Amino acid sequence: MKLIYMLFGLVFFHQLQAQRQSEFKVEISNDTVLLGNYFEVKFSLNNVTGKFSPPSFVGLNIIAGPNKSSSYSMINGEVNQSSSYTYYLEAELEGNYIIGPANLQTTEEQLSTPQLHVVVLPNPEGIKQRPKSNFGEEYFQKETPVKATKRKTIKI
Repeated sequence: MKLIYMLFGLVFFHQLQAQRQSEFKVEISNDTVLLGNYFEVKFSLNNVTGKFSPPSFVGLNIIAGPNKSSSYSMINGEVNQSSSYTYYLEAELEGNYIIGPANLQTTEEQLSTPQLHVVVLPNPEGIKQRPKSNFGEEYFQKETPVKATKRKTIKI
């Protein structure tokens, strides 16, 4: 009887593990940039672990990276883990660039991200751009007005 309960528990645990959303994806801040500006490429791993192999960034200078972040949570027995590798890149010349796929070798399989295409345009005016970011964009771009207050001095 114990064996039946153990087998049932093992099958149930395996089903829970299979239901977790495993994901290996890539995001780019801008797919079109002006020469002399940088952009962000972020590789995200959700509920999957393995050996990460970045692509070669041919014709692109790595300004910063890889910056690695990771998180782990367990809420009501549900385990979620994620990690990311972020690179900040700048093109040497104007033109079209292809960022090849990154690879993740897990114990069961090899996962790959799709290729990315980046267009670098001339920038004769020297315009500076920032990579697009969804995190805190509203907060950091709005200026909060500072209200001056008058102080009264009362003599007694």
